[in-house]
Amino acid sequence: MPRLPVLLGRLAQFERPNWDPLLDLVGDELVRWFMWMNQVELADGTAVHAYKHVGTRRYLHLAEDGRAFGYERPDRYRELRAGAALEAAFGGWDELWPEPDGRALAALVEVKRRAAGA
Repeated sequence: MPRLPVLLGRLAQFERPNWDPLLDLVGDELVRWFMWMNQVELADGTAVHAYKHVGTRRYLHLAEDGRAFGYERPDRYRELRAGAALEAAFGGWDELWPEPDGRALAALVEVKRRAAGA
């Protein structure tokens, strides 16, 4: 797959969380492991929400239409496959604190399986 273009993004708001993109990707079991941080608006008008994992301290950047993005300094975002975004956010979680419980690990396996098939 060719690399998609990089889009400039700017902070749009940090007061009204939208959990729907994260819930749609990871489901109820894993959403509890994230903090909503802010919303960014990309140059093309796409609204992207930043969710920070409490264990890995890494981000998932998800558009309201379900697309995943990776952050590239400074203030630029590139669309990613969902599986790549999940690996970046969850990588090494089982070696950190708070460590995932069995339900969370099972949910993560299922989410990654679904993302790989998409």
